[in-house]
Amino acid sequence: MIARALAVGAAMLIASASIAVPAGASANPEIWSWGPIYSADRAGKAKGKVLLDRPGFVVSGGLYDFPGRTGCSWLQLRWVKDGGGEGRKTYRNCSGAKPLEFSLKTGYMLSVEGRVCRGTARKITGNCSVWEGVWAQGG
Repeated sequence: MIARALAVGAAMLIASASIAVPAGASANPEIWSWGPIYSADRAGKAKGKVLLDRPGFVVSGGLYDFPGRTGCSWLQLRWVKDGGGEGRKTYRNCSGAKPLEFSLKTGYMLSVEGRVCRGTARKITGNCSVWEGVWAQGG
């Protein structure tokens, strides 16, 4: 009788522990690499990863501004949201040596694209790459 009570108690403890873990959480998250994407004059570069996390996706990486070139490197990201609509984010690096590390939570999305441009410290002036796919649902 005592052994049965202990077994039932252990089963309840295991069941309650499994309820505490969020659905879909995994010890091995899904990660995709993207890039590199170079500006048209090859003076700037971006590359990184897309991580499926709760709640949604995180796009992260580095934006590089190569030394010996005038101006700054710019990364533009645009994504299509799962529920409709779009998101956009722009990053700038004028260091000429040190990469700018970034992390962007996009929520659930259908796809994300990026391009690298050159510009001043205030705005993009040109030499943009074409929009390149960073990640898309279904490949």
